[in-house]
Amino acid sequence: MIRSALPSPAPRSLLSVWLAACVVAIVYVSLHPWRGWQMPTVSPFAFLSEPWPRYWTWLDLLLNFVAYLPVGALGAAWLERRLPVPPAVLVAGAGAALLSCGLEALQTFLPTRIPSLSDLLANTAGAITGAATVAAIGPARIGAAFRSLTRAGPVAPGSGSGLLLLAFWVALQWHPRPIAFASGEVGPLLGTLAPGAQAWLAALRLSVDSQPLAEAVAVAATMLGVGLLTRELLRPGANWAVALPILLAAAMKASATASLLGAGRALAWLTAGAQGGLLAGGLLLALSLWWRPRPRLLTAIVAIGCATTLHNLSPTNVYFQSSMAAWDQGQWANVNGLLRALAIVWPFAAIGWCIARLRRHG
Repeated sequence: MIRSALPSPAPRSLLSVWLAACVVAIVYVSLHPWRGWQMPTVSPFAFLSEPWPRYWTWLDLLLNFVAYLPVGALGAAWLERRLPVPPAVLVAGAGAALLSCGLEALQTFLPTRIPSLSDLLANTAGAITGAATVAAIGPARIGAAFRSLTRAGPVAPGSGSGLLLLAFWVALQWHPRPIAFASGEVGPLLGTLAPGAQAWLAALRLSVDSQPLAEAVAVAATMLGVGLLTRELLRPGANWAVALPILLAAAMKASATASLLGAGRALAWLTAGAQGGLLAGGLLLALSLWWRPRPRLLTAIVAIGCATTLHNLSPTNVYFQSSMAAWDQGQWANVNGLLRALAIVWPFAAIGWCIARLRRHG
């Protein structure tokens, strides 16, 4: 078979990063809540011979189908450089099916999860559809469209990992937080790894009277850090685009708040402290956009670290805790679990990315 000599839609390293991110997200959601493991009384693969589940919904099947679409598409695109297109589609679909089957089998060890053949079939169908879509459109056409968008947009070439980082930051705003745009809550993690450390962290918490000021500084620091990280991904002269992730995050947070408290309370998260932080962060960001790369990245590291520290030291918000207690997450509990995990990891991943970028600038 003659293969196209045109380049693939994206560098292989970028495809690897996005594919790995999708797989890690699916593994986390599939095995959430990651506790209560016990030996099953039946074979882990007994679900393969069970009849169609008695209780199921089209929404469940659709969510499973959509979740594996990017796995199949990215897998086929990643394999296309080594295999002809038809085998790449088959291998990507088979790999996704094995991943889904293994995760369904592992759910047998979790009393709160129920493996089912319908989930496996929906996942496999989604992966095959994604892979077949890549094959039908053609890697060459996807590559041409990808390069055209890159040339027309404000993002500089080679920014794939940074864009993924920003996409995660916008997505994690769906999960409510006591401080707007906050992330990096290490208290629960410390409680698991070192129970005594959580009490030590509680002793360092700020007073209730300092809550508005701490929130304002944390929001301003987050806005500054995310804005400077975004600036690092942009072409010269595209400084206006630094506001896009922040606007998307605000829209995501308003939607999440409306879902939790009602449409009339969509802006309840925009407290006095958050408003002051957005104003101060916007001014600081406007003053620092024209700095050289190294000062920008160093400032972004300090700002993200400051915001994360304040988030962990802020006093307990009783009103927020009562709102969360009344939140019925329903079938989105697994997705919200993933968002909570992302919120813990994100600031440390962002700081690591900035450090790697500093080394790139020499």
